Amino acid sequence: MELKRDFGVIFKDRNWLKKTLLGGFFFMLPVVDLLSFGFLARLIHSKLGEGGKELPSWKNWGDLFLKGLTWGVIIILYFAVPLLILSLLPESVLTFLVNPEFVLSHLNLGGYLWFSLSGLLAFVVLFFLPMALIIFANTDSFREVFHLKKVFVHIKKNFSSYIIAYILTIIFLGIDFFLHILLNRIHFGIIPSYFLFVWVGFIISLISASLFVESF
Repeated sequence: MELKRDFGVIFKDRNWLKKTLLGGFFFMLPVVDLLSFGFLARLIHSKLGEGGKELPSWKNWGDLFLKGLTWGVIIILYFAVPLLILSLLPESVLTFLVNPEFVLSHLNLGGYLWFSLSGLLAFVVLFFLPMALIIFANTDSFREVFHLKKVFVHIKKNFSSYIIAYILTIIFLGIDFFLHILLNRIHFGIIPSYFLFVWVGFIISLISASLFVESF
């Protein structure tokens, strides 16, 4: 695994700031966020095919939307159980994402247990999901995506690289989430804080995609 090259896919692109800011903005908006999923899919397709040494373009919006719709369905189905558990909290999932500090500060012991269970299941899902998406990019087969035994067989082929990619992704996402809580706590502003959280999350997803593709 060449970390310098994987990070370079993002930051060596001359237009990385404009491309990622656009992706972060789309990620904030329901339905429109499918364009960001499509951009991520395009990056993985590019890396599987040509090696993808830079970020893809924001061209052919229809193709981006259709790819994003398919990938969005896969991601939602994978995260269905953690999201369902998270929805049992007093506030909506969207409220939690926008202002987690507010939601967490109003939880009782039972709420924290539900939140912990949702987080634990999300970690499990996040272990399988990247390889499932890569397999789908390679085969276009929904059947392969949800056959967890086959997904794990692919993971085992280059297990050490996959684990490194997984651990780095968890660390990056954890830092992003805690930064989001910190900014809320110091009253940075709900909308600016949420945008920064989503934008950094979008960049992390692109870097992680590059890392995970190497283990395929």
